[in-house]
Amino acid sequence: MEYFSVAYLKDIGERYVQPLGINLLTALVVFFAGRWLARQLIRGASALMERGKVDISLRRFLTDVMYAALMVVILTASLDQIGVRTTAVVAIIGAAGLAIGLALQGSLANVAAGVLLIVLRPYKVGDLIVFQKYVGRVEAIKVFYTILITSDNREITVPNGQVMAGAIENLTVLGTRRVDIQVAVANGTDLHQVKQWLETIALSDRRVLTAPAPQIELTEIGPEFVKLYLRPWTSVEDYPFVAADTLERVRQALVENKVKFTALLDRGM
Repeated sequence: MEYFSVAYLKDIGERYVQPLGINLLTALVVFFAGRWLARQLIRGASALMERGKVDISLRRFLTDVMYAALMVVILTASLDQIGVRTTAVVAIIGAAGLAIGLALQGSLANVAAGVLLIVLRPYKVGDLIVFQKYVGRVEAIKVFYTILITSDNREITVPNGQVMAGAIENLTVLGTRRVDIQVAVANGTDLHQVKQWLETIALSDRRVLTAPAPQIELTEIGPEFVKLYLRPWTSVEDYPFVAADTLERVRQALVENKVKFTALLDRGM
């Protein structure tokens, strides 16, 4: 009886356990080798697209999709090695995908919006954009969402569907931006002299463009104050620095000349 039990267990091991172990080991080899090969292919494709000067947003999007597709193929091949009928698995995945798709219509809308963002390109990676209350540089355009990095180093994740449904202000695409500084001086102040001071302040900054030339406009006359706008142009990169420095120089010039005033940077124009 003991001999029969040992022989029986040995037979079970040879007929079932050993083949299953070999198949499982083969499946693991297929999976890890396939994943390594997939990563190498993705790197090669990315390098090829980079040499072809494909936009970085499109490059990242395509590599993400390619990697996901390759991993599905690798996983299917691995399951096939351990005897799982992949046709049944594919059918189950298809049915589950349909059910999940119906349940996640909003997420699929984000995917569609991500594709449109890549194709239409209202912005690209590296652009400075304004969306709703957020101002930041585009760090990445993913399948489901766009990542923004703000000037104070906050990461903002915005669903692509919301981006496509709202207004997008791209501050980078045109290359230049106008600084709008409102200056209100006491009524009775020599406006000609104030305009000369403001013009000198703007033109003394090498970061301010000469074409278009800085503008100084009288916008409002009241019983106590007269309001003017100083509007120099600069590059998008220099905008925050030119705005702060110009505002400081306006204050310094008017204080030195003992002019009663208020000045503010208008960010809404």
